[in-house]
Amino acid sequence: MKTPIVSVVIPTYNSAHYIEEALESVFDQSFKDFEIIVIDDGSTDGTGEVLKKYGDRIISLFQDNSGCANARNRGIRIALGKYIAFLDADDLWMPAKLEKQVAIFNKNENLGMVTTGVYSFDVKGIYGFSKNKRKTLMRGDVAKNIFLHSNIGTPTVMVRKRVFDKVGLFEERTRQGDKVFLSHGSDDNMWIRIAAHFDVELIDEPLVKIRVHPSMMTLKKSELLESVKYNIHLLNTKYGDNVKKRIEKAIPIKTSHVQFAIGYSQLENGNYREARKAFLIGAYHWIWFWKNPLYLALTFMPSGLMTILKSIKRKLAPIPTEGFKRRR
Repeated sequence: MKTPIVSVVIPTYNSAHYIEEALESVFDQSFKDFEIIVIDDGSTDGTGEVLKKYGDRIISLFQDNSGCANARNRGIRIALGKYIAFLDADDLWMPAKLEKQVAIFNKNENLGMVTTGVYSFDVKGIYGFSKNKRKTLMRGDVAKNIFLHSNIGTPTVMVRKRVFDKVGLFEERTRQGDKVFLSHGSDDNMWIRIAAHFDVELIDEPLVKIRVHPSMMTLKKSELLESVKYNIHLLNTKYGDNVKKRIEKAIPIKTSHVQFAIGYSQLENGNYREARKAFLIGAYHWIWFWKNPLYLALTFMPSGLMTILKSIKRKLAPIPTEGFKRRR
């Protein structure tokens, strides 16, 4: 059996409504030398029945529910490809995604990771795409930029497999009492570690479509904050000085960014009081992050006006059509 160049690792949990569309976006790739590894992380909704239809076109493994990071790690361990690309079960790839990433890797043997831009879409279709990603990600210290801004969706990433021999695997979700650690952020943790040791490149065009669910806008404040704190602890103590020195001076700024994310999610759901609290805390930690005071002001706007502004924002966003398939 021929060894594939790319291993596509897809963790899935109760994604029966989406997994087929995700898989088809892989089979539609212009680059065909890949294997697909799907780790079913304890689904109970019929996901397994959907996967059975693909037979030996995919490698499908079932496990008890252990979290995305654990599922990705299992996929990495059995992957045969020179490169590993990650896809979430509810997201989609544009047809040229793998081809363009492999071409970039072929030009630089020191390259550890290639990421791309993204479209955002929901039940109504595409409504936005990443802008100025090279400015926020690639200028200066890439590891520090990832720590501060995230800005890397896991389905955009392709990694040279030998990189994991150097940096290790994904940190997995842990629980201590009633606290859950790394329910968020294990992917950013990995990208920071990679960027601290290897070159990173960006294809600054949207080659991935990230599906936005209504539930994604309801962040669990306690879990997000605990995950960020734990992630900072790991980055400061576990991976050596090469990682620690990239992030330690940026911790107050990161805290401000996290509070903005919490505030924005609350604002989107109409919880103005909670949004106001988050924006205030964010401004306290780093007053120079202008979004916190700006959005703090927005929390005092009438809800009807806010709805109008959201509608205008969607209408002004250009809707690309090339390579985009409407959901069936």
